[in-house]
Amino acid sequence: MTVVAAVDIGASSGRVLAACLEDGVPVAREIHRFRNGPIAFGDRWVWPIDDLLTEVTRGLALAATQGARACGIDTWALDYAVIDPIGRQIGPVYAYRDGHHVQGIPIVRDRLSWADQYRITGIQDMPINTIYQIVSEDPNRVRADNRMLLVPDFINHYLTGFIGTEITNASTTSLVDPRLRNWAPDLLTHVGIPAAFLPDVHEPGRFIDHSRIPQTESLSVISVATHDTASAFAGTPIANREDAMVVSLGTWALVGYESTVADPNPRSAEINLTHELGVEGTVRCLRNVVGMWLFEECRRSWEATNGAAIDPAVLLGQAADSPGFLGIIDVDHPELASPGQTPAGIKDKITGRLPEDRAALVRILLDSLVARLASQITAIEAISERPRPVLHVVGGASRIDFLMQWLADATDKEVIAGPVEAASLGNAAVQWCVLGEFTGISEARKAIADMTEIRRKTPSGNRERWREFAGLQGWEI
Repeated sequence: MTVVAAVDIGASSGRVLAACLEDGVPVAREIHRFRNGPIAFGDRWVWPIDDLLTEVTRGLALAATQGARACGIDTWALDYAVIDPIGRQIGPVYAYRDGHHVQGIPIVRDRLSWADQYRITGIQDMPINTIYQIVSEDPNRVRADNRMLLVPDFINHYLTGFIGTEITNASTTSLVDPRLRNWAPDLLTHVGIPAAFLPDVHEPGRFIDHSRIPQTESLSVISVATHDTASAFAGTPIANREDAMVVSLGTWALVGYESTVADPNPRSAEINLTHELGVEGTVRCLRNVVGMWLFEECRRSWEATNGAAIDPAVLLGQAADSPGFLGIIDVDHPELASPGQTPAGIKDKITGRLPEDRAALVRILLDSLVARLASQITAIEAISERPRPVLHVVGGASRIDFLMQWLADATDKEVIAGPVEAASLGNAAVQWCVLGEFTGISEARKAIADMTEIRRKTPSGNRERWREFAGLQGWEI
């Protein structure tokens, strides 16, 4: 029984799981959890990177005492640390939601058209993209003798001293050519980013070194699919990628399908389809949709106002019992993307009847989220040019049973919900492949499919009502 530690850090929390195989079926047990989130730094938003390193070390030390042989790190995408020639961190790690980054958009556009940028990288156009962060940076940080390390690569550097970038996370930056599975040299020249600023890339499944941090020296550090969505896809029990679509549903919702070909083209550009790289040469054709972000922001605001914690399960249950289809909101509205959203500000964006209480507001947010996801699934399925009757939903929100039924109804697809910890299981699966427990991700996915938490939902014939509701926002499903 090979125990591994999977470190999975999202935009609102992080966790360390000890994972093993029992009778060939993965079992993952959370041994350490900690909070995360952007914090104010003057007029900027940054990540509490020192706190994250402390919490990762604490969790890995616990894992080592419980027999873990190896560890892997996955986190959110886009954001990076900068280190100097001797490996010291220079400045903070800015958060992708920091409003300063939009200053990079006109700089890039002046040097490279959007059509050419998309043709090269296949990455959807979002103001949070790493390319815009870098070109709007202090030039004293973006120098050829410094190095950019994406957050999971920086944690691996902290653990081992290794300098390198894993490709699944690098591919989100809009600096990679997905056909080459490497940095795009012509693009770097056009936008003025020194090629030497970017470390060499490698594929997931690379043994890096043993940890050099006290109490964790027994752990082999393996570079897994370091982008949490790439790990989540690896941990999704897809039986046939030709039939399946996937939603990784947490703070963000990543919606799309897995392919073996990267083909950015004018048609995919029309719907802003992104092409991110995955394990074993795969490509994730995705759209980013705001997931449970607005629900989390409302809960945070209410807790701050009342000074008392709110049980999310209770609030979600109250929302499920509230009348549906009363109002709709564009969950992807740019003005709702920054930290510090309030229920009052969110209500201003609602079309239809305004909510009278918390449960009614949450119901509107959930109804709108399902309608938005269904509309994106419709558009992406058309791009894939084949019907995809199975919808896998993984991540924290996959445990919300009524939400899974609504997705089945709105999409007219069989929903396979779970696992909740798909990212951690995908993280562990890559480690197990390196350690010889599995021959590849397909075998690991078969094992994950046998987990008892996997649930199935079938459509109940309510799609027309969802179509009418989505149409209020101009969305087609």
